[in-house]
Amino acid sequence: MKRNPAPLLAYVLAIGPGTLLFPAGADAIPDNPGHTNVATVFTPDYRSNKPAADKEENISTAKSLPEQGKPFFASDVCRQDTVSIASVERSPKGKPCVDAPHAQQHFSVQLGRRIDTSDYILGEFGGLRVDYRLSNRLKLNGIAGYPAFASRGKLNYNQQVFGVSVSADQTGRAWGFNGYLIERLENGQTNGKSTGGVIHRLQSKRSLLAYLDYDLTDHSLGTLMATGAWRLPFKTTISATLDRRNRPIRGNQQKYLQQSMKVTEGWNWILPTDRLAHYTVGGYSDVSTLAVGLSHPLSQRIKLSGDVAVLDPVNESDAAPVTTAYPSEYLYHLQLAGKDLLMAGDRNRLDLRYRVTEADQISTAAFDTKLAINKSLNIMPKLRADYRRTVLEGSSGWVASPTVKIVYRQTRQSSFKVEAGGEWSSGMEAIADDTRSSYFVSLGYQAKF
Repeated sequence: MKRNPAPLLAYVLAIGPGTLLFPAGADAIPDNPGHTNVATVFTPDYRSNKPAADKEENISTAKSLPEQGKPFFASDVCRQDTVSIASVERSPKGKPCVDAPHAQQHFSVQLGRRIDTSDYILGEFGGLRVDYRLSNRLKLNGIAGYPAFASRGKLNYNQQVFGVSVSADQTGRAWGFNGYLIERLENGQTNGKSTGGVIHRLQSKRSLLAYLDYDLTDHSLGTLMATGAWRLPFKTTISATLDRRNRPIRGNQQKYLQQSMKVTEGWNWILPTDRLAHYTVGGYSDVSTLAVGLSHPLSQRIKLSGDVAVLDPVNESDAAPVTTAYPSEYLYHLQLAGKDLLMAGDRNRLDLRYRVTEADQISTAAFDTKLAINKSLNIMPKLRADYRRTVLEGSSGWVASPTVKIVYRQTRQSSFKVEAGGEWSSGMEAIADDTRSSYFVSLGYQAKF
């Protein structure tokens, strides 16, 4: 099947003007007058008293040359090594010819069954990955292989993934950019092709991030999201997110966005991922979401956070003769998190959620804690309770699910696990009352070789 190379050419052509913004990027291009090859090291000839032909060529070894009138030792000669800079400097054979800040590789190739790019934007896969660093800030990545779920066991050769990304981090004042182009094939036919990018300004007090994903196969907008956070006095953080999509964000790209939000304390992923996936799976609905969050530490051990989100889903399926608008959903979330409350090293979290639609109302309370008894023994009890009230049917019901997990780590390579729990539910309908219960117990042992 003949592919349209226009999107890929656009990415390649964009790299050329990018060297104007990043002059150092031109230094990485071979045959460039300012090109510096890190892997090439000039070795002076100490048997001759003739000076070097080019002083600039000898700049990396100038500090290693013995001064006149002093004895010469082999350790004074710089050398090229493939190990880390720290271990080379401790080696009696000499120091590296390249300083640590300039020892970054411009080109690397990796082949394996489970590979993931450092920024997660292209995802995890099995196959070939190529990295080319144009400068200290600008980097080009390329992947070719099979999706991650296929590389866990037997490879599925019916599915392939190809992608290219270009990233420019920490440009200017904490500005960064990451663009990508991904194509997925199944049985030799294009199953999906998307392009997009992330631009962000990440700081400890004020942060901004915008994400765009466009489906080249359907020529439709996949996701458009803008989010930001502002650190107020007294360590209070307020954040807001505006999102519009017709398909779920892929897991690897969501990891990249969540990882970027960790820069500002209190700036979290407040979008209801499960509800958005419920409406957008298959690409039949378009959902607009507005979410606002607030985070404030009550003390050094207790932190309070909450958020409110409004979802407006619209069914835009071709099968429906008229566009159908679902009732708006309102989601409220309050979280109280603590650490070192009962003993040193423990973690406690209480989540209260409330979802309101035209059809039903759902209240959820979840308590999650971890007690570190000692270095070897951890106890993790959990409790979750849901109460649902259906307006149209006039029914209500509740579900309670307690669990407890005990992990005993014998050594760093082995551990023993015991987990037990149950579920009790009661449904109260207009004509009947249904009560059910169940439980489970599991034992496990893990050893690493």
